Amino acid sequence: MRKLIFVLAPLVLTIGLLPSAVARAAESGSSSGSFSVGGVAPQVTAVQVYSDAACTTVASAITPQVTYYVKVTVSDANTLNDIDEVKIKTYYDATAAHPNESTITAGHEQNACIFTWTKAAPNPTWAFNAGAGSTWGIVAASSVTPTLTAQSGDWVFAIRFGKVATETIAPAVWNFHARATDHAGHSNGLHLWDKQVLWYGQCQVNTPAVNFGEVALGSGFGASTNKFTGVSVTMTANGDFSTFVKSSATWNGSLGNIATLDPTGTCVNNQEFALKAHYEDTYGVAVLVDTTGVRCRDGSQTLEAGQTITTGTFWLKVSTVFPADAYTGTITYTIVNR
Repeated sequence: MRKLIFVLAPLVLTIGLLPSAVARAAESGSSSGSFSVGGVAPQVTAVQVYSDAACTTVASAITPQVTYYVKVTVSDANTLNDIDEVKIKTYYDATAAHPNESTITAGHEQNACIFTWTKAAPNPTWAFNAGAGSTWGIVAASSVTPTLTAQSGDWVFAIRFGKVATETIAPAVWNFHARATDHAGHSNGLHLWDKQVLWYGQCQVNTPAVNFGEVALGSGFGASTNKFTGVSVTMTANGDFSTFVKSSATWNGSLGNIATLDPTGTCVNNQEFALKAHYEDTYGVAVLVDTTGVRCRDGSQTLEAGQTITTGTFWLKVSTVFPADAYTGTITYTIVNR
């Protein structure tokens, strides 16, 4: 009988232990980012002088002491709020050589002025530098600052040229230059060439009255007869000038009588009088005064203080028939372009 033999082998099953799933919270990290926009220079794109506040009529010639409007158009990619200063220079150019504005570093009453708008809080400032000149000016109330949040706009400077800003006689001209500067010091400028400045003159009589006192009938026109001296007159001009003197045609008496000026100096008719004048008390070259004006002195450009003559002298002649009375009239000095 066959015997079955069974061999029992142990079965070993090894099961690896798998790690269990672990729940984790979401995590993130960050880095800062940055960039900068470089400043760019502003651009002055236009400069012009106008005679009206609306800036519609270009001024080809400038009269001292009259207000004009200089419009400066500026653009800036960083907006106009980036602008710290807008500056205008105007200067005399004797030969129309068009020198660069950098040669003008200060104002002068006769030949240069610097006008400046400066950004400030709460309001910008408007200023001018004309050296010793005090009759130059900028009218802040009539000047205009553009909207500074825009990228382009117009500054309008309401300015006045001084009394002795030099008259232009060809080839002479006046030039303008406008420059805008931003907070980083970037700047740009533009010239405007060849403006004319017209003649200007002013005459001020400092002596209130010429009183000959009581004179004798038929007297006068001698170096020491019926003489009044010490008349003071100040002339101010931006170019060559002549001074003229004249008298009213009649002088009125306090009692109703009338004296009539005789420009010939003969005084042959009743109640006629005549006058001679000289600015330096020199009888030999004195001129007969008429009713329209006779030239008595020539001069050249002055400073703003003017030229003052203190030795002006008059001589009086009267006819032989004159009612007793106190007569008064008007003696007038005028200044004209020469």
